[in-house]
Amino acid sequence: MDAMKDLKWLLLILVALWFLWYFAGGRMRKEATSGPFLNPPAPLDDGSVYGLEP
Repeated sequence: MDAMKDLKWLLLILVALWFLWYFAGGRMRKEATSGPFLNPPAPLDDGSVYGLEP
Protein backbone atom coordinates (compact mmCIF):
# COMPACT_ATOMS: atom_id res chain seq x y z
CA MET A 1 0.00 0.00 0.00
CA ASP A 2 0.92 3.61 -0.32
CA ALA A 3 2.62 4.92 2.83
CA MET A 4 1.21 8.44 2.46
CA LYS A 5 -2.31 7.07 2.19
CA ASP A 6 -1.78 5.06 5.39
CA LEU A 7 -0.36 8.12 7.16
CA LYS A 8 -3.39 10.21 6.17
CA TRP A 9 -5.74 7.54 7.57
CA LEU A 10 -3.76 7.38 10.80
CA LEU A 11 -3.87 11.16 11.20
CA LEU A 12 -7.59 11.20 10.44
CA ILE A 13 -8.23 8.56 13.12
CA LEU A 14 -6.10 10.43 15.67
CA VAL A 15 -7.90 13.71 14.97
CA ALA A 16 -11.28 11.98 15.27
CA LEU A 17 -10.27 10.46 18.62
CA TRP A 18 -9.08 13.87 19.83
CA PHE A 19 -12.41 15.46 18.89
CA LEU A 20 -14.31 12.72 20.74
CA TRP A 21 -12.13 13.21 23.82
CA TYR A 22 -12.42 17.00 23.68
CA PHE A 23 -16.20 17.13 23.28
CA ALA A 24 -16.68 14.49 25.99
CA GLY A 25 -15.05 16.88 28.45
CA GLY A 26 -11.34 16.40 27.87
CA ARG A 27 -9.12 16.90 30.86
CA MET A 28 -11.72 19.01 32.66
CA ARG A 29 -13.92 15.99 33.41
CA LYS A 30 -14.24 15.03 37.04
CA GLU A 31 -12.93 11.53 36.29
CA ALA A 32 -9.73 12.96 34.81
CA THR A 33 -8.76 14.76 38.02
CA SER A 34 -10.25 12.58 40.73
CA GLY A 35 -7.05 10.61 41.39
CA PRO A 36 -6.03 6.97 41.16
CA PHE A 37 -8.21 5.67 44.00
CA LEU A 38 -11.95 4.99 43.97
CA ASN A 39 -11.99 5.38 47.74
CA PRO A 40 -9.23 7.01 49.76
CA PRO A 41 -6.90 4.48 51.38
CA ALA A 42 -7.22 3.79 55.08
CA PRO A 43 -4.39 5.29 57.12
CA LEU A 44 -1.70 2.78 58.03
CA ASP A 45 1.38 3.24 60.21
CA ASP A 46 1.99 6.99 60.23
CA GLY A 47 -1.08 7.83 58.13
CA SER A 48 0.73 8.79 54.94
CA VAL A 49 -0.29 7.12 51.71
CA TYR A 50 3.13 6.30 50.26
CA GLY A 51 5.33 6.19 53.34
CA LEU A 52 7.32 8.95 54.92
CA GLU A 53 7.19 12.30 53.18
CA PRO A 54 10.36 14.40 52.93
